[in-house]
Amino acid sequence: IVHRGPDDRGEYLSPGGICALGHTRLAILDLSAAGHQPMLDAETGNAIVFNGEIYNFAALRAECEAGGYRFRSHSDTEVILALYSRHGVDCLRHLRGMFAFAIWDERQRRLFFARDRLGKKPFHFAESQEGFAFCSEIDPLARHAWTDRRLDRQALDFFLHLQYVPAPLSIYRGIRKLPPAHYGLLDIDGLRIAPYWSLDYRGKIEMDDAEALDAFEEKLAEAVRLRMVADVPVGALLSGGVDSSVIVALMAKQSAAPVRTFSVGFSEAAFDESAFARQAAERCGTLHHPAELGAPDISMLPTLVRRYGEPYGDSSALPSFSVCAAARQELKVVLNGDGGDELLGGYPRYSLPDATIRLATWIRRRRPLPLIDPARWLSSRGPFPFKKLRRLALDHLLLPDAGPFTMYGGSRNDAVRHTLLGDDALAGNLPQWRADWFRRARLASDNPVDSMLWLDNHTYLPGDLLVKMDIAAMHCGLEARSPLLDHELIEFCARLPARFKVRHRTGKWLLKKLAERY
Repeated sequence: IVHRGPDDRGEYLSPGGICALGHTRLAILDLSAAGHQPMLDAETGNAIVFNGEIYNFAALRAECEAGGYRFRSHSDTEVILALYSRHGVDCLRHLRGMFAFAIWDERQRRLFFARDRLGKKPFHFAESQEGFAFCSEIDPLARHAWTDRRLDRQALDFFLHLQYVPAPLSIYRGIRKLPPAHYGLLDIDGLRIAPYWSLDYRGKIEMDDAEALDAFEEKLAEAVRLRMVADVPVGALLSGGVDSSVIVALMAKQSAAPVRTFSVGFSEAAFDESAFARQAAERCGTLHHPAELGAPDISMLPTLVRRYGEPYGDSSALPSFSVCAAARQELKVVLNGDGGDELLGGYPRYSLPDATIRLATWIRRRRPLPLIDPARWLSSRGPFPFKKLRRLALDHLLLPDAGPFTMYGGSRNDAVRHTLLGDDALAGNLPQWRADWFRRARLASDNPVDSMLWLDNHTYLPGDLLVKMDIAAMHCGLEARSPLLDHELIEFCARLPARFKVRHRTGKWLLKKLAERY
């Protein structure tokens, strides 16, 4: 995984020979040798390997220093070690950032590992009779001698429909993904995995439009400011969409020098959005670097296959590689607009009429629905006009929040997958998965917009979008930071009423109002 960390590398072996850690470093904070990993805590003997950034590390460092901890570096890695020595596993609730890390606790003879709340950074592991191995990417782990490399047919079934393999599965039977917002403990008693954070869309706060907009701008501006802290230059990926454009506008407002921005355009006009990126760059006064893609660079496909390590079907993987490679020629860190659609409902499926949102919310409060597989109901057939009436009832009254499941209509459906795989044991795989996520989404929300947001934040975002950006950026040693995925911002927006997210069939209403200010 040297491509993920080209600046430094290191190894560690615990005194008893129980735990070996390895690390390749992309130096962002404290570029000196003091930031070398694996990093040891001299007081406790604990050792850490860490991938990511802790954005509130300065405040956390001050707290630890006030408690008597003496730091030997200026890196955020050491802050995690200090917090763990003070709080143990509970250190996770203090961290604001993107991270995957593992700490070898020498005194307790245990490995503690964790992944950030939204799943920005990956953690793959293989457990076998020989031992426990983990890695930031699937391909190197698949080549480890301990890994069971047999095909996981359940994972293949998921991929054929979703175009990605959802956690905790991978395409290999022997490799599993630690889900977002989970941690693990491995010791002589075995492996235990548990969640440490949950997202709840109930318990609303009431504000008028002006109050909500001011509070949203303040919280997003703070998220941007925290992510501009680095010991290397920071730029931005600018697609020209509202999400990345607002992020760049907030960066420009807080930066003394012009922000460097990067975009990718296409020679085919039907696919090209580079004009919007140029317009946003001019408005924000950035140093803009557009790159144009002609025909797809097929020679990159073997590299994509190797980096993803398993089947992955998002068509924007290639342009993501290209724009990251262009940015890496000048920078090590970029901000992006990832997460805006999942924050405030930006996809077309969120564009429900106001009356539908109110009526579905009213119905749900008075009569909770039986838990069903929504995709199966919505795809069922019947004679006209009953089919039309049934569809209207489902879409506007009973299942307006089934959009995250029906978006895969162009992929292989249950019947086609059964024919392809010829495995009756997999017949209930997707229906059960959908029903379980649907049940959990409705328990955490009270209206169809929030149900879809909860679903997208737990399935499509970490399983597809964040995997794409992590692989595309880290392939060339570029760190991508996402202010719209700040967990404190997400918690704030989760508590906002639905009218601030979708209004008059317009999604991301609050974000678009903020864009108007700039």
